[in-house]
Amino acid sequence: MARNPNILLVDDYEVNLELLEAYLDLSGISMNIYKAVNCAEAYDCIQRVNLDLILLDVMLPDGSGYDVCRNLKSTQQYRGVPVIILTALDDKQNMLEGLKAGADEFLTKPVDSHELILRVKNLLKMKEIANDLDERYSQLHRELVIATELQKSFLPRSVPAYDNVDIEVLYKPSSYIGGDFYDFIRIDDNHLGVLICDVKGHGVASAMITATIKFQLYDLKQYYLQPDQLLERLNNRLENFFSSTGNDYFVTAVYGVLHLDDVTFCYSNAGHSYPCLCSADGLTMLENQQGLPLGILSGMGYDQQQVTLTLGQELFLYTDGIYEIELRGKEARSCSSLTDFFEGEAQPATIRQMHELQQEIYRYTATHQIADDINYIAIRLNERED
Repeated sequence: MARNPNILLVDDYEVNLELLEAYLDLSGISMNIYKAVNCAEAYDCIQRVNLDLILLDVMLPDGSGYDVCRNLKSTQQYRGVPVIILTALDDKQNMLEGLKAGADEFLTKPVDSHELILRVKNLLKMKEIANDLDERYSQLHRELVIATELQKSFLPRSVPAYDNVDIEVLYKPSSYIGGDFYDFIRIDDNHLGVLICDVKGHGVASAMITATIKFQLYDLKQYYLQPDQLLERLNNRLENFFSSTGNDYFVTAVYGVLHLDDVTFCYSNAGHSYPCLCSADGLTMLENQQGLPLGILSGMGYDQQQVTLTLGQELFLYTDGIYEIELRGKEARSCSSLTDFFEGEAQPATIRQMHELQQEIYRYTATHQIADDINYIAIRLNERED
């Protein structure tokens, strides 16, 4: 430990306290000794001092050492402090009582000095390891918070707004940082680039890859109007990046360009979930020819398709995390396509049911821990305002 351990001795007999202190002096460990003769003094010391170990007598004038131990172990702030119960009662029932109270060790009086020293050394070592783990966890937590804010900075600060088109986005990482990523690229006044992608896995490594994608997109601006060309070059760069790092990551993605004058969406798909076109007549999965996910094999070409939105239609882009949650009465992982969520219903799925599904996703992610990142983009055509 960086500092001397703080040890509290609790016994109502002064001679016992002096004997315990003398035994601990024999250990050769530099330590700070604190003493208490009753429960009240023990609680006061516990609150004032950052303790590393407590030697606690059972029979105290104002209460039971079992109760002190039980209260200590039931409090988040103090439950990590090791406790050795000391008692003159050498029977199984009292040992069980001490263990139920949360004691880490149990010694009977008169205490053997060698046994006491051995157990104290062991518990102090365990406390040192626990403190180190806590510090590492705190450091990791601080770094994850910073990484979360950094990843948020890669995402669009706002959703583009247009007179004739509404765009809605939901982005929910499964942990502090996620492997799903989306971006809007304002190419010019009449063209909006839309990217949604999913990095294999989630966590820090996947988030680092999303950062790489963000920077690569910036460097490929000359291909913004050509979805197939952009994905082809992004694939080559990611394959080179992954092969140099020696891992087996890959990225599924859909990139498209929304032409705002005629509301045509021209897009390419790299192994991603099929986009969905929703209307009052039903749902249409845009099952164009998929290319391989990005980063697996260089030199791949990608098919390019387009779809035109009409009034009242919605284009729905999403990642596969929605299949990991329970929606519309279906079990998690029981669906592998959007249409699976509506299978067995009396009426064909329409845009209304699609909106209900989106609301279910929103409500679920707001109240539940999710196993995989969830991201969707909904693009709806509205009447132009005069």
